[in-house]
Amino acid sequence: MRTLTALLLITALAFSFITVTAQTEATLVPLMGFEPADTNRVWQNNRFFERMQERTGIQFSFLQYDDLAAYHSKLQTLSPTDTNLPAVLFKAGLSPQLAAELHQKGVLVDLAPYLETYAPNFYQLMEAQPEIRRAITLDNGSIPALPYITKTMGQNILWVNREWLDALKMQMPRTIDEFDQMLRAFKTKDPNLNGKQDEIPFSFIGPYELKYMAHAFGLVANDFNLFVEDGTVKFMPFEERFYDFLAWANARFQEGLIDRDAFMTVDNLRRVTDAKGSNRYGAFFAPLPTAVVPMEWTSQYNAMMPLEDNGQSIYRAVSGRVFYGTFALTSACKNIEEMLAWVDTLYTEEGAIMAGVGLEGEDYVMDGDGSWRLLREAGDRMYFAQTLIATDQSAPGISSEDFQKNYTDTTVRKLTEQTESVVKVSVLPFPDLPFTAEQVAKIAPLQAQIGKYLDESIARFVLGEWELTQDSFKAFLDELKTLGVQELVNSFQEMYQNGIRHDGV
Repeated sequence: MRTLTALLLITALAFSFITVTAQTEATLVPLMGFEPADTNRVWQNNRFFERMQERTGIQFSFLQYDDLAAYHSKLQTLSPTDTNLPAVLFKAGLSPQLAAELHQKGVLVDLAPYLETYAPNFYQLMEAQPEIRRAITLDNGSIPALPYITKTMGQNILWVNREWLDALKMQMPRTIDEFDQMLRAFKTKDPNLNGKQDEIPFSFIGPYELKYMAHAFGLVANDFNLFVEDGTVKFMPFEERFYDFLAWANARFQEGLIDRDAFMTVDNLRRVTDAKGSNRYGAFFAPLPTAVVPMEWTSQYNAMMPLEDNGQSIYRAVSGRVFYGTFALTSACKNIEEMLAWVDTLYTEEGAIMAGVGLEGEDYVMDGDGSWRLLREAGDRMYFAQTLIATDQSAPGISSEDFQKNYTDTTVRKLTEQTESVVKVSVLPFPDLPFTAEQVAKIAPLQAQIGKYLDESIARFVLGEWELTQDSFKAFLDELKTLGVQELVNSFQEMYQNGIRHDGV
């Protein structure tokens, strides 16, 4: 689940088509990449590239894919002997494994020797923040692809209906006991004032989101259910308080405080589209409230700060700040230095704003109070299609959170500030490290069976299909051991020790 820029909070993108374009002029630099069809964005006509050309003099011919399978197939067939090999991969969508493979084949250039001189903005970021270098450097020390970098980590936040709390004269909960009291009040005291007991106190999407509540029991883990403590990789279900977490979830489900469909629904099924209807949601997990409720209801919700456990708060970040593989140069690139200088512009605030918002005076204006506003409707489809290139984490560069939170809409500012508050007490349970193909081949089958069994078991315990007792819990742990948890832990321990480089991050 990834963090959108604050600008996207006020838009509803509804795009429908895209075309693949290519130019043949010999003076143009061949550029290839992927753009989802629903963005309606044609690079050949996009003002971002025009503006970059005005600054750098570099002009591209475009091989733009909108079919992901076709694009991946093309990447797999790239060869250094290909006479039509593109010089640049933009919005490249490269995994560390594919980048390593293409580098080994001689397709991708190792950018590491060039960065200090020709990409000084990116190099300074990498030097100042060791986690960036760690996340993009392959086992052999090469850097064949550059990332997108955000200021804050990705979040999945628990949003609470602040208006309901005010109506019930309750404070935002700080402990799991206060959280339970809030849910009971949401269920029984008709906070939406429709005369029915139809409120859904707490909603989430399956075991994945429910595990975020383990933070209230001092537990946070990554998607593999692992975390690092004092240099040792640990498996969250093997921790003593995981039983307490399951017991809590089961009890709240039996009370009717948890959405009855929590283990059988997805976001698009629980999403509310009728802003005139009665709001039934008290608390739910989402990156932003707009993922579940209409924009008109957004102001009703506040981010709940992570609950305290023994006086301390800790929370799991969904993702780190570094998104791998957005930009690469191939052996067909004849001007590596110039192309690195071109992309280096995007690792500045000015470049990030141009890529994600546009140009001052043409696309937005600054007001006297330091805020800014668009010179068009926020949901203007043509604006997003023809002016912007960085509307998610797929393009190279950096995010512009500081600029975005000065948007004139106070709702946008409020949500951005609340998200940042949660970030301050969030951690990556396991650091961002680029996995090798060999590591993926070893881990994937283990995770397939362990993850599936674990999540299914959580659902069965919570729903009451399995009675939760010390004996049944022990049988559950024994089965996890049989499925290879220790091998999974050992693999991540080795990756951690080899990848962390004792840089203190």
